[in-house]
Amino acid sequence: MNQRFQNEERDSVRDRYAGNKLFQAICSIGSQLEYELNGFGLCPEECFMEVKEILTAIAEKGEAFMQEAENCWLNKYNEYKRFDRSIDNDELRKVVGIVFAFVILTIDSSRYHFYRYKLTEQLMQTIANHKFNGWQSTLNQIFSVPLSDGWFDAFIDEEPEDGEDISLPKDLNTKKARKYFAKALHKGYMKKNSDGTYDWTGTDNKGNRSELAYFCGIIYGYVHTVSGNAGNDFPEESLNKLFGVSRLYSSLTQVYNAKKTQRWRSLIDEIF
Repeated sequence: MNQRFQNEERDSVRDRYAGNKLFQAICSIGSQLEYELNGFGLCPEECFMEVKEILTAIAEKGEAFMQEAENCWLNKYNEYKRFDRSIDNDELRKVVGIVFAFVILTIDSSRYHFYRYKLTEQLMQTIANHKFNGWQSTLNQIFSVPLSDGWFDAFIDEEPEDGEDISLPKDLNTKKARKYFAKALHKGYMKKNSDGTYDWTGTDNKGNRSELAYFCGIIYGYVHTVSGNAGNDFPEESLNKLFGVSRLYSSLTQVYNAKKTQRWRSLIDEIF
C-alpha cells in the first residue's frame, strides 16, 4: 500500500489535533476507510489535513466557493493521480469523494443556511458527477459520524493556527495577511528575517519575484482587468520595503498579462 504521510507526519498531526472534534470524527472511521483504499492509503491524519485545507478555502471564499467546487475536485483528483498513476481511476474518485464527504459532514454542522444547504447540495452534486463504486454506502457511513452543531461556525471564527509570530507594518497587517504569510512560511516559500523583514525563497528556491507579486496580489485584493486593477489599492511601496524588492506591481501585471498561465501559479493557489 502506498502511504503519502509518513509516521513522523502522522505523529505530528495526532499531537497537534488530538482534541479537535473533526479529527476525532475522522479517526473514528478513518482506519476502516484507509483499509478500503487498497492501493492509495489515505490515512486519517492526511484525510483530516486535506479536509481542513478545503474548509479553510470555504471559510475564506464563502459563496464564491460555489463556483470553484468542481475545480477543487479536479485539482485534488489530479494531485492524487500524480502521486501514483497506477491507481485505478475509480479508487482515485473514491479518495476525493471521502475527503469531500467529510467536508460536507463539517459544513452541515453550520447554523448558516448557505453552508448547511446550498453549499452542501453543490458538493453532493459534485460527488455524484464523479461517483465511484459503492459511493452512497461510503457517504452514508461518513455522514453517520456525529459532529456537534456549530463546529464549522466556530472554525470560521478561529484565528489561524499558524504557530508563527507574524509581525507586519500597520498598513499590511490584516487577518488574511497573517494567515497566509504563515502558510507560505510553513510551505518554505518565504522566510522571516531577524529584523522583521521577509525574503521570498520561491516554489523552487529561486526567489521568483513574479511568484511573490502574485501571492501578495491575492492577499491584498488585486483584481486584474485589461484597463488596470479593479480591486483594492495594491500596497506596493510597503511590500517592496518588507521583502527588499522593487517594482512589485509591475511584476504582478506581467503575471496576468502572460500568454500562458505560469506552472508555479497552481502551487501558490494551493496555499489559499
